[in-house]
Amino acid sequence: MYTISDYLLDLLNYLNVKDVLGVPGDYNLSFLDHITRRSDMKWRGNMNELNAAYMADGYARQNGMAVLVTTFGVGELSAVNGLSGSQAEKVPVLEIVGTPTLAAQYDQKLIHHSLGDGNFEHFQNVHKELGFKVEAITKDDAISEINQVVKYVYENKQPGYLALPVDLTEMPVNPIFKQLIPSLFRNKNEPHDHLQNIEAISNQLKNSHHPILIIGEDVQRFHLQDVVRNFIINNDIPFADMIESKGIIDETLPQFIGTYNGSLSKDLTNQLINKSDLILLLGAILTDANTGGFTQSFNSQNTIDINAKRINFYSKIINYNEQNGFVNLIKIISQTSLSQSFPKGPHDSINNKLPVPSDKPITQDFYTSAMSNFIQSDDTVIAEQGTSLFALEQIKFPANVKFICQPLWSSIGFSFPATLGSQLANPKRRNVLSIGEGSLLMTIQEMGFAVKYDLKPIIFVIDNHGYSVERVIHGMHEPYNDVPALNYSLIPEAFGAKKNQYNYFDVRTEKELLMAMKSIENNSSQLSIVRVSMAASDAPEDLKEFGKIIAKQNKG
Repeated sequence: MYTISDYLLDLLNYLNVKDVLGVPGDYNLSFLDHITRRSDMKWRGNMNELNAAYMADGYARQNGMAVLVTTFGVGELSAVNGLSGSQAEKVPVLEIVGTPTLAAQYDQKLIHHSLGDGNFEHFQNVHKELGFKVEAITKDDAISEINQVVKYVYENKQPGYLALPVDLTEMPVNPIFKQLIPSLFRNKNEPHDHLQNIEAISNQLKNSHHPILIIGEDVQRFHLQDVVRNFIINNDIPFADMIESKGIIDETLPQFIGTYNGSLSKDLTNQLINKSDLILLLGAILTDANTGGFTQSFNSQNTIDINAKRINFYSKIINYNEQNGFVNLIKIISQTSLSQSFPKGPHDSINNKLPVPSDKPITQDFYTSAMSNFIQSDDTVIAEQGTSLFALEQIKFPANVKFICQPLWSSIGFSFPATLGSQLANPKRRNVLSIGEGSLLMTIQEMGFAVKYDLKPIIFVIDNHGYSVERVIHGMHEPYNDVPALNYSLIPEAFGAKKNQYNYFDVRTEKELLMAMKSIENNSSQLSIVRVSMAASDAPEDLKEFGKIIAKQNKG
């Protein structure tokens, strides 16, 4: 018998989802049976639902789509923070929520995991309020409801919510629906209704003497990297990226002028941006975290801003009327041929040459230099918000490095599960995580997941005795920014690892850090944890400046 559960999983499998994350609960167990009976998908159980949502986010960034399963009420509310991060950062994650039977909901029974008021729509309404696409599967229109939410998640790169009543998991449906799945995702040749705007944007580029592209994360989310890269190379046009879009376009290209972060950017990057007569933002969202606290030097007078939601043409807002408006627009604009040559300059990157190591304690500056030499082509680099993100921000990455961070939502603890999700999606890539010990404490339970599924990330734990990102904003010596000190050497075995499954390094000096990195390079077939001790007051200079800006803004 072919069931609605089978159809839903066939649809997700078609979108290359091979691993389903989440936590079992009595309202989703019968659905999980359908996963565990398949040979083309695996159930990957998490320690809690928040971690599952973080991990699904990392999986989707690497794979293009992710799914997690939670139970009604207690499970879905635990996951909602992680899914909100996917909403803010535009990551396609589908949450499937096992709910009580339709009869129990109709009769308003006072059952467990509810608020005891007979209303079963509270939690769906929470997700609606946060902007998620929400559908609840019914007997009469199940296929359509599933198709709507899955297509929305996949095409719009935003999370979705699908409620699956426990008594519908075995509902039979016609197997013919499986054969129709490919037709749901065929590209339609829709007429483009922005031809006039395309011509206007192209003309502005052709008439500009010093245009600069600033690349945002939408370029990657909608798989436009190759299109934009060819546009840059064919026209020799200078470009910058932002924190969250680092590496989307190869930073080794001669047209790259640096990572832009408002006044915190490197001097040469800022000089070139300041001289530009046209800033073309492609898929970027200007937040406090990627503009140095809104200190960007350009304004509406010289900026055309194109992202997945709308066009801002010199302050004139233009909305898309067709489904693939953003994708179509970028593809057509990228065909523009520019005849003029544009000034560029070398990127002043803290990169390339590693200082001679000594027996001195490790500083943030030395750590950044060491990481710039450790990161290799084809790595996936994951940075936690705070010292890690600001340390890696100005490194010029080798070719084909994928960078995962969460600067807008900035939920600390995100990066460790996201790393595991990323590696689960593509075990062939080396995953390098830089995380503070305060953040790791939030989600360290998933070390058991890493051990169970034999994942082998390289984890640099910056141990600087607390929440450094908070210290530089307010309370450098206050106890609320302290965290417990762990013995990290015991963590892998505490979560079930055998001694031959992992490498552990405790480093305090520059020489010890480089020796650990060299050892990992020679043996990357194991989970590696490097505890990097630093002074509590040490932080990247950009983070210190950002902290001053935020502290000032917080005072009103």
